[in-house]
Order: sequence, then C-alpha cells, then structure tokens
Amino acid sequence: MPDSPISSPGGSTKDEVGLLEILKLLIETKKVRTTADLLKYASQYGAPEAEERLRTLDAEAVPMELAYDSISVHLRILSHKRNGALLAGCRGQKVGMILPMPPHLPHLFLGVAEVTFFQPQEGPAHGSMHEFTDRAVKGARACRAKAQEMQAIVFEAFREDGQLFADVAVAEVLEPKMLPAGIRLIAHLRPHRNPQDVALTFTSEVAFI
Repeated sequence: MPDSPISSPGGSTKDEVGLLEILKLLIETKKVRTTADLLKYASQYGAPEAEERLRTLDAEAVPMELAYDSISVHLRILSHKRNGALLAGCRGQKVGMILPMPPHLPHLFLGVAEVTFFQPQEGPAHGSMHEFTDRAVKGARACRAKAQEMQAIVFEAFREDGQLFADVAVAEVLEPKMLPAGIRLIAHLRPHRNPQDVALTFTSEVAFI
C-alpha cells in the first residue's frame, strides 16, 4: 500500500465525499485490499463520518467492497443534504459563476439565485457552455469589477494536499483584496490539475459543491 498520507482541504471535513474518489482509485489499482485499509485512509484524510462507519464495518468483518458501497451511499446522502443547504443559503443572492465549469452546475443556481457568468479568459466555448458564455461578463478586468457586486462566487478548482489550484485567470478574479467582505466562496473540484493552474489563497472558508 502507498505510504503517503491523504489530507483534507485545510483540515476541513466538509468535503468528505471527496474521499470516495480517492478510495475508489486505490481499490481499482489494488492498493487497498481490506476494510481496515479503507479505515486507515479515511483516518488520514480526516473524514470522521466515514471513519466511524468504517470502524464499525471493520469490527463486523464486512468485506472491503461492501464496506466501500456502504460509506459511498452514506457520504453521498450527506453531500446531497449539504448541497441543498448551500443552495438554500444562496437563494435570492447575487451569485457569480466563473467559467468554465461542468454544464450541470449553473442549472443548480439559476433556479434559486441571481446569477452572473464570468469569463475572465476569452476563448472558444465547448458544447452546451455556449448558452452561458454568450451572456457572460468577459475579460479579467471586467470580471474583477463585477465580482465586487457579488454575494457568492462559484468556481472550479483542483485540490492537492489540502491546497486549491485554479487557472491563473480564475485566480485573478478570486484575489482576496478585490472581493467584498463576507463573500461566500464555493468550489467545485475537478479531478485533474491543468498546466496553467496556480495556488489559490483565501482569507475566508471555502465551501464545496
């Protein structure tokens, strides 16, 4: 098994469902073979919900595959509830969404919030993204200016060892000194790091969706 530890973002446990992708990869590559192995990595990641459940399953000698299925359902239900609470908190607010992002994500917010799309780095849109880029605020300077009017900003990022990374154009919009006090930052994690990514620095907590 690999010896490198898994860490959660900033010690937070609010994105426990992110653990599932890591465990799935470890299972597929046969780097974990027992429920005790799953428990070890859940503990390293800092996921108390998963750790508690896996500890019980390990004591009951539940096979690894069934143990993974059990925590997968449990943590995805938790994630669903948290996302619902997050969307409820954005109801009626001005929410900026920085493109690109998965096409399903904007639709979650369009029904509850006053959404403004940002496209800080101009370029060709992909597939269904056209409907959002056509009405987006374009250019880094214009996006930074408009971001000052927002109450929440949603963006896509990659996470590694507790650090968030995003495209340099996205990072420019998220510069802390340029954002209004009390703004809510909401990240959607992507599974890979891009060559243009830079580390993000925030002075407030980041929520995940």
